[in-house]
Amino acid sequence: MFSAKLIVWNPTELSRSEEIDVLVDTGASYSWVSSSRLAGLGVRPTRRLIFRTIEGRTIERELAPVFVRVDGYTGGDTVVLAEPDDNEVLG
Repeated sequence: MFSAKLIVWNPTELSRSEEIDVLVDTGASYSWVSSSRLAGLGVRPTRRLIFRTIEGRTIERELAPVFVRVDGYTGGDTVVLAEPDDNEVLG
């Protein structure tokens, strides 16, 4: 894995954004961003989803809609609200 700069912002308040360094995981279905970071941007979760970890455990996390920009590309995305022990990942 390698890292990338990801800009994430609140889709309802476009002035609220943050640039973060994330790991790039080509096997991840979703990007994972710190729940506290997203709360600071005013992003609110809209649903929950169950995931299976690489160790085989099941975990439940909230998801939220955001706008993202990475490597010059911008668009809407649904991200997982990462908990303190989760990595921030670009999926």
